[in-house]
Amino acid sequence: MEDVTQEAPFSQGPYLAAAFLCEAVLQENDGRHSIIRIIDRVNRQATGPSPPEEMPPFNYDVNLYLSFKAGSARGPMMLAVRLEKPSGESGEIFAREIDFRGDDERGVNHTAHLRLGIGMAGLHWFDILLGGHRVSRVPMRVAYLREIKEPPPTP
Repeated sequence: MEDVTQEAPFSQGPYLAAAFLCEAVLQENDGRHSIIRIIDRVNRQATGPSPPEEMPPFNYDVNLYLSFKAGSARGPMMLAVRLEKPSGESGEIFAREIDFRGDDERGVNHTAHLRLGIGMAGLHWFDILLGGHRVSRVPMRVAYLREIKEPPPTP
């Protein structure tokens, strides 16, 4: 049985408030963010008389929006994101230092524009790491929709 009396690394903060993929993030004049079109599934379609059996690789642009609240955390921490592909292969896609300052409810918002080289259909996971500890995972399913469609007959 697990010992639940020991505190998790971030039991007093920082806290993850939001983590998702989206098409765009707008920063309004008052500093607030507007999130446009949350993404958790990408459909790649191939239609024709003989579309490829396997999905051809493609590039996909997406934004990863992260919002943390400080809690009792103060000072710099390393934020990293790793991508785990459906094959199990994984690697870091970015890392940067973020700094927690001010009151407990204040925090850090971070938007990362990602250009992903997608090479296979399936479930892709974005691991969010703070100070070397995974605080969340964000899924993105890539579906390959293959449709065989004969051209219309010529008159």
